[in-house]
Amino acid sequence: MILQIIKYGENILHKKCQKIKKNILFEGLFENMFNTLLEYMFNTLLKHEGVGLAAPQIGISLRLFIINSFDSRKNIFLNPKIFKQFGVYKEYCEGCLSLPKSFYRIKRKEIILIEYFDSKWRRHNLYIKGFLARVILHEHDHINGKLLRVKI
Repeated sequence: MILQIIKYGENILHKKCQKIKKNILFEGLFENMFNTLLEYMFNTLLKHEGVGLAAPQIGISLRLFIINSFDSRKNIFLNPKIFKQFGVYKEYCEGCLSLPKSFYRIKRKEIILIEYFDSKWRRHNLYIKGFLARVILHEHDHINGKLLRVKI
């Protein structure tokens, strides 16, 4: 199933999302529903030829985003926290599925330290650099109610 992408102007895109609670998510029916949601999110991301998709972009106010890596890995980030950003700011042209056909010059640091849980509720603490760090920062902005701001 392909989900509808929420477009700019909708309130959910401007609100900080709720933290996911493990005890609620991973009990019986909810776990099956969650796995189906992830499948639908990846289907939607691929259909729209995106790199990342955050839950508020499909109308769900949860601290969750996914990234489809170029090596075909499906990365799932639950309750992510960015602890630190390193390096110099690099400017790059970014697009967003919620702002179709628009591109923005955004400056972001090139290295991040992130903590998150995967779909099996395993904790990860990673240093990530380059393009993947940029995508994570973009999706992390979404779950914090921030959208791209500087149009080119």
